[in-house]
Amino acid sequence: MALLFLANFIPAIGYSQNNDAGYVRQKQKTNNTKKVEAIPPWAATHNYNATAHVYFPDYYTYYDPKRGGYVFWDNGKYTFTPALPPFLEKVDLRKSRVKILKGLSLDMHPEQNYPYYMKLYPADHENSMVPVPIPGNPAR
Repeated sequence: MALLFLANFIPAIGYSQNNDAGYVRQKQKTNNTKKVEAIPPWAATHNYNATAHVYFPDYYTYYDPKRGGYVFWDNGKYTFTPALPPFLEKVDLRKSRVKILKGLSLDMHPEQNYPYYMKLYPADHENSMVPVPIPGNPAR
């Protein structure tokens, strides 16, 4: 008899807690949730709203809003990092030259066409701290 009583009582407790106006259901976090990235600090200066890739021609570096980070040349290939690359840590990107690559799908990886962007937007200065891609090398 006691078992029957408990079997009927336990579901009622669960029902009242889940449906009572005083309780708020918490969404479970899953590995499939889309990560929302903050707009980078330099974005406002360049009227950038994170809807396109950005190329920093003087640093041979791209900002990829879909991946939420930077793509730069390192050890003979382009590398992704969510943080600023080490050679950009002391650079004020609000004052840097940028090229917003409008019309390029966010599914694309502009670093795969880096010889085109290097030619279209040549660097304005020589900076020995910036790794320079060598056109003709695979951009993987």
